[in-house]
Amino acid sequence: MSSPNSRPGSARTRERILEAAADELAETGRLRLEAVASRAGVSRQSIHYHFRGLAGLRATLVAAGTAPEAGPDTRERILEAAARVLSRPWTRAGIDEIASEAGVTKGAVYHHFTDRAALLRAVADRVAPAGSELVPPATGDDLPDREAVAALIRMYHGAVAARADLVRNLVIAGRDDPELVAAMARAMITRLAPALLAWYGRRAARSGFRDVEPSLVFQALFGPVFAQIVFGSFLDEILAEVGGRPVAEVAETYADLLLSGLAPAAGTGG
Repeated sequence: MSSPNSRPGSARTRERILEAAADELAETGRLRLEAVASRAGVSRQSIHYHFRGLAGLRATLVAAGTAPEAGPDTRERILEAAARVLSRPWTRAGIDEIASEAGVTKGAVYHHFTDRAALLRAVADRVAPAGSELVPPATGDDLPDREAVAALIRMYHGAVAARADLVRNLVIAGRDDPELVAAMARAMITRLAPALLAWYGRRAARSGFRDVEPSLVFQALFGPVFAQIVFGSFLDEILAEVGGRPVAEVAETYADLLLSGLAPAAGTGG
């Protein structure tokens, strides 16, 4: 039988949650529901019972002088919380869940973002990996074309795979929000395109590629990888049924296909 102090409604449970929350803040600088519950040895429901979630818990800590007032970093904290929530598999990421994760009220979320769609569009702007993640020295001009293209495909896959659930959930949310889809596309293209196209320009000048619209090269390189991220393990299973493999596993073969398409047409020289 559990002791009175372990019951969800006991005063000792409330104290233990406050102590755990203070420790979590002191050590990590963040207040996360699961982390506080684990430290306190209670359920998430106990925290909701005593404090109505992280927002109430943070307010109690602020009143006690244990946590700082919400300041200019509140918007950033909400964005980080939304990204964490969206990084969980197949989640809708409602405002309540995001506010709880950030340790703020729903009002604070709406103060910084007019609605859920605006918040998700702000998160989408952070989805794309920076160009610097994709064109390090390993894919420089000294590598043969085949190795460079294969390395670029794998690097893109690795960069986006780390954000797979986040990207996938944003794509799902985008079914009802064309502006969200546009924000994602803009982030992916405007961050990646300059680095890729500059790299491609140097390779084309050196290798004598045929005159091809650069945007097609961009889509050909990254389209299959992005499709794999969006559809996740479902695509892997379907490919396996027909004897296929994800593009990241056959990057050299895919590079051969791309490079053969870029080679000068017969009789054109170059």
